[in-house]
Amino acid sequence: MRRKVPLAEHETTRTACARALLRAGVDERSGEPQAVSVLAERVGWAVALTTGIVSGLMAAH
Repeated sequence: MRRKVPLAEHETTRTACARALLRAGVDERSGEPQAVSVLAERVGWAVALTTGIVSGLMAAH
């Protein structure tokens, strides 16, 4: 998804990203291997959490 945010004079944008290859994971408590689908779900959760936090900070700023 790409969104162009209108910028004020002397403002600039910054984009951050991190690439990762999800192959396998291990549950910390049980030591059991996790499926890639579980890892993808957790990454999606983390992205949604981060997006919500950043949105709140930007709205407050």
